[in-house]
Amino acid sequence: MNIFKLFLFIIPLVFASCETSQTPVNELSSLLEKIDNNSENYSEEDWNNITNEFTEIEEELSKYEYTDEELKEIGRIKGQILAKMTKSAVKDLKKQMEDLSKQLEGGLEGFFEEFNNEEVE
Repeated sequence: MNIFKLFLFIIPLVFASCETSQTPVNELSSLLEKIDNNSENYSEEDWNNITNEFTEIEEELSKYEYTDEELKEIGRIKGQILAKMTKSAVKDLKKQMEDLSKQLEGGLEGFFEEFNNEEVE
């Protein structure tokens, strides 16, 4: 029984130490795939989580040296992720601007309605 416990303890350590320079690249690709599959339904909190995950992956990437080709691929994936994050931010900003425009329109209508209903003394 002691050998079995030792085995259960050692196996996770062996697999944990198998991280290579390719691991954060794979994580970056997985993040892009996750965004592709789910971003239409992301809340602001979801995007914050994506940003945090992206930052963590970037920190892991900085621990390794990469070839020019690998750097090009990493840059391509990062570019796609950043473009998707930017599109979402622009979409949110557009919605906020539309909402603000409607509020301003209503505010001006209310102001002039009230102003025209009462005589100024």
